[in-house]
Amino acid sequence: MQATIKSFKLGWKLWLLPLALLLIVIILWLARADEDPSVNPIPHPTPPSQHDTSINIVPVAEQIAERKSLDYGEIVTDRQKPHSRLLSIVHRPKWTLESTLFEQLDSLILAAESGDNEAAYILGMNLRHCSFAPVDDAGLQERLKEAYQFNNYGAAVTAITARYEFCLGVDNVQRSQFYTYLALAASRGFVPAQEAIAMITPEQYMQAEGYDRLNRNEYLTQRSAFVKQQVEFLSSAAQHGSIKALIRLSQLHYAQTVGEDGRLQAYAFNQIILHLTDDNELYNRYSWFQEQAQSVFTQEEMADAIDKAEQWLKIITTNGTLYLETD
Repeated sequence: MQATIKSFKLGWKLWLLPLALLLIVIILWLARADEDPSVNPIPHPTPPSQHDTSINIVPVAEQIAERKSLDYGEIVTDRQKPHSRLLSIVHRPKWTLESTLFEQLDSLILAAESGDNEAAYILGMNLRHCSFAPVDDAGLQERLKEAYQFNNYGAAVTAITARYEFCLGVDNVQRSQFYTYLALAASRGFVPAQEAIAMITPEQYMQAEGYDRLNRNEYLTQRSAFVKQQVEFLSSAAQHGSIKALIRLSQLHYAQTVGEDGRLQAYAFNQIILHLTDDNELYNRYSWFQEQAQSVFTQEEMADAIDKAEQWLKIITTNGTLYLETD
């Protein structure tokens, strides 16, 4: 019996050593599998690259080359802002008034005619605001009667009444002078006034200036002169960094209502907008416009448009100011 037990213990010891060696081999193989991609083919995710945070202005031609791979359906959320160092952001003055226009009318007229561009701008904006308001109680009742025909008449009645009360005491002749004061500030280089004139329709201008009673030929001559002046003011504002003016110039040229090669000119203005804006929604919108345009123009045409954009950007940089689309 004792011989049998000794034999069993000896056999167990002989089996223990191979088992231990086998266990060590298995552990080493598993460790190698974690490190060797040929053994473990599951790839590890690559960390996302960081965005370039440089704030130097990049030439438009280089930007185009860099952005050719951009997915135009993708929202841009973190772009470099090339204007932040070389251009100074200018905020437009607030033109709304706390009290009625009539209470401040004389002081604004005096300041505007004494060379105060901001006063001329504020006066012009408020007179234009009042040009849409009823002048007397009879006009108010007529306007309210029209508002009651719509489902949202409650909000409309409130707005019409508030505008009527704000403008009460300012007669039609004074209200029609909105263009006079805006043009006064615009002609002195006041960018917000130049932008505001671009928002006036030719029909509003012709009526305010009394040109709507001219014969057809004279009417068309005056209308064309106004549109030409709008473009001149817009060009001045754009060269002082007004994104709002650049957008309007792009729209006018794309509609081919001014100048020659309208849509190619719009392409150039769009490039400037892309270069200056720090608004992601605006950037994506104009990136999409540019992507669509590339199938229409030749390489030579686009190169000419880019050259124009570069020239304007140099002027904007020299002037050193930037007016964002909204304040």
